[in-house]
Amino acid sequence: MASEAAAPESAAATTGAGTSATGSASAEAAPAEEAMITIKDFEYEMPESIAPGAMVTVINEDDAPHTVTAEDDGGFDVDVPAGETVTFTAPEEAGEYAVICTYHPEMSGTLVIS
Repeated sequence: MASEAAAPESAAATTGAGTSATGSASAEAAPAEEAMITIKDFEYEMPESIAPGAMVTVINEDDAPHTVTAEDDGGFDVDVPAGETVTFTAPEEAGEYAVICTYHPEMSGTLVIS
């Protein structure tokens, strides 16, 4: 019986230590690889900056379709239907990208990649 009790304790200790180390590394890496842009009341709500190549989630809370389009050939033009959520990959090159909505050119913002 003693050997049965020792084996589960040993396995639990090993599993616990492994999970802890892996979980910590994942938690640190996640924020740099994901970002979110919200479109609400015909305005972009953007994060301060986005990592190069990050996955960007765009949530359109309006009742109208919008786009997230780089003005100066920045390499992205994302259509976001009314009430929908889409994702795209941020540019790999760091910099500031002027963004407009092709449906509503008065909507503008700046996407900072750094």
